[in-house]
Amino acid sequence: MRYLRFGKKQEKIPLIGQGTAAIDSNARPEELEMWKRVLKKGIELGMTHIDTAELYGKGKAEELVGDVVKDYNREELFITTKILPSHRTKKSMMAAMESSLNRLGLEFVDLYLIHWLEEDSSLKEIITFLESMVEEGKARYIGVSNFSLDEVKAAKKILKNQDIITNQIELNVKKNLHMQECLPYYQDNNMFLTAYSPFAGNGLAQIGTRTEENLNELAQKYNASLYQIALAWLINHDKVITIPMTKDVDHVIENAKAASLTLTKEELKQFEVKMINGY
Repeated sequence: MRYLRFGKKQEKIPLIGQGTAAIDSNARPEELEMWKRVLKKGIELGMTHIDTAELYGKGKAEELVGDVVKDYNREELFITTKILPSHRTKKSMMAAMESSLNRLGLEFVDLYLIHWLEEDSSLKEIITFLESMVEEGKARYIGVSNFSLDEVKAAKKILKNQDIITNQIELNVKKNLHMQECLPYYQDNNMFLTAYSPFAGNGLAQIGTRTEENLNELAQKYNASLYQIALAWLINHDKVITIPMTKDVDHVIENAKAASLTLTKEELKQFEVKMINGY
């Protein structure tokens, strides 16, 4: 596994982690066991960053992650969870954090994000609360999700002692305008992008003929799958990590292997040019 170094302490986080958004609150026991096997296999392969949220499966995802991580050295894991913007008071926000920690079976999370920003949300209250969670030892780092660059900048201005380390957004070979326009800002401000839905949410379907041709060309060159190239394209950009999601052990093995692929700058640029042109 390859890692990204971030923050003043130059801590490391794997370039490829694991997402849990598809864990269903009504999942059958055998499905939950399948998810556990996948997450454990991913951890064994170095995918020690596990991303979850109170929203996923109405808390079921956090419970499952908690059941998995209890078998591992806490210091070797990087756990991210998210708070919903529907919590409008500090009391409600604190209750949400405590509930997440209880479901995860943890004393703290490594990264705590606001899941998205609603139009009538108080950015100041939310960001101030996130900062307080670091100061109280319930989170080590804080960040945002689904924020525009202007919202990221506004959030950063509110903070007093902490900083936002990441913006988690949908990012893939089909949807990547934010990265193309804004990645230099993140790179210059000691932040990174966390890409969710790296396979465009539908298994790379309907990504456009030119883009698919380019994926196939690189897949043949590197003896890799289209999915591995899609992951490699993301993580070969400086300050970009990703959290693919799967409930298939073979697929998690395939995802982990993508970390070994190094695309050239020319290939990255060529790929981006084709996508900028709308293909």
